[in-house]
Amino acid sequence: MGSIQLLDCTLRDGGHLTGGKFGENIIRYVLQKLVDAKIDIIEAGFLMNEQYTSDYARFKSIADARKVLPADKGSSKISLMADFVDLSEIEPCNGTVDIIRLSFKHFRLDWALKTARILIDKGYKVFINPVNCNIYSDEQYIEVLKRVNEIHPYAFSIVDTFGALRMRSLSRFYYLVDSNLDSDIHIGLHLHENLGLAYSLAQHFITINEGKRDIVIDASLLGMGRAPGNLCIEQIMGHLNYYYGGQYNTAAAYDAIDDCIVNLKRNTQWGYAIPYALSAKYQLHRTYAEFLMNKWRLHTRDIEQILSEIPKEESILFNEEFVERLYRDFVSVKYDDADNLKNFADELRGKNAVIVAPGSSLSEAENRERVKNYVKDNNAVVIAVHFMPDFVSCDYLFYTNIKRFEISRAGEFFRKLIITSNILRYNPDEKCRYVFEWARLANHDGIYSDDSTLMLVNLLRYCGVKEIAAAGFDGFTAQSSPFYSGDSVHANGFSRGNDFDKTRELTARVIREKYSGAIKFLTRSIYE
Repeated sequence: MGSIQLLDCTLRDGGHLTGGKFGENIIRYVLQKLVDAKIDIIEAGFLMNEQYTSDYARFKSIADARKVLPADKGSSKISLMADFVDLSEIEPCNGTVDIIRLSFKHFRLDWALKTARILIDKGYKVFINPVNCNIYSDEQYIEVLKRVNEIHPYAFSIVDTFGALRMRSLSRFYYLVDSNLDSDIHIGLHLHENLGLAYSLAQHFITINEGKRDIVIDASLLGMGRAPGNLCIEQIMGHLNYYYGGQYNTAAAYDAIDDCIVNLKRNTQWGYAIPYALSAKYQLHRTYAEFLMNKWRLHTRDIEQILSEIPKEESILFNEEFVERLYRDFVSVKYDDADNLKNFADELRGKNAVIVAPGSSLSEAENRERVKNYVKDNNAVVIAVHFMPDFVSCDYLFYTNIKRFEISRAGEFFRKLIITSNILRYNPDEKCRYVFEWARLANHDGIYSDDSTLMLVNLLRYCGVKEIAAAGFDGFTAQSSPFYSGDSVHANGFSRGNDFDKTRELTARVIREKYSGAIKFLTRSIYE
């Protein structure tokens, strides 16, 4: 009768979200709680060729890992994972770490097998984990299995890197492995939550195995792992307790979640999100979805359209330059705006302009009063970006973001509306004052930036406006509250933090190199 083991990978896979940093106290606490929960295999982190620091679940040696492991491991075995590092000098197995798992891309199979032989000779149990099972043909996968049999490791894992497996495809991979892998080698399973199927797939895996082989199922506390995350270990623990006589202590897992993981999730998000499901649908590296999620102006349907255009040869490894071109082509709807440029320039001739962006600085009464006084004293044209201010009269509204435009439906109540051509993709008959081609305004003398306020600055310079003042052009971070509490529509909830930093840095560069001295800031701004 085959056994079912659970492997917790919270500190290893969750480390993708934290850069490996959890804090020594949390690492020790989580490890102890997993021992208390009677988890069969606990993956304490990565083996990496870098200096060990106690706050990180990343270790240069077995001796480093020993420093944070519980003195009494109970019935649990300890595992570490390695990915393309030289382990020839690793200490022989002394009972501190029992298992080393080797994760690798398809073109590094030789490294994995060579390293596995070294580790087996040193007394370790070895897992062979070729990432992304979906990229292999049946013939290629069988060939890998044949070579794995030659070194006879402890386990071989089916790794669903793209989160694309469904029940039928999981069955196919299971039967390929079962039919071609030596019968005494464990079969492992590592799932991702792209399609929201991890829990049901794990149950299916157990069912089709029918107890005939030893299997190992990866999971993590609250599903923590690089977005969208993994199978929740507390769920599968409960399932095994209920149906298979498991003796797992779910209360200990709940303690670790309550005391550590919930707090981490407040700052570092993971879990099901539609763009990740779409990346699984098209069997793409998940970073493509993350990249497009950070383009705030895209609808989910837009993300799907762009993902569907990524060819197979670009699917396995993330190519930022390639997907950036796809994004720019998508938003750069062609439009002949020559007449509009001339007419708008005529309307602005001899006038100053005030741009009112929806920054949170406008929530302060003093700043709103400063804007009103400036407009009055300079007889300036007022153009608001993506919202209708409630404290100053607007001459024009400017929209580049289709989501904010459609929610506000500005065109239904405001005649002097300016939009960029991308909005015409879904609103070809939109009635507005002016349409300007997206690509023209996003190009700042050779630097591409689709910051909406910068695009408006570019338009005003095209039209010969000499003095441009800006209010609410604050700049913001993922942690800040970026919007004034008026009619603005917030950026989508999918956005990931580091994109804010990249956007802010690029915006600052454009202002520094192209618009230095051209913008008078009426409210505080990091770009000032």
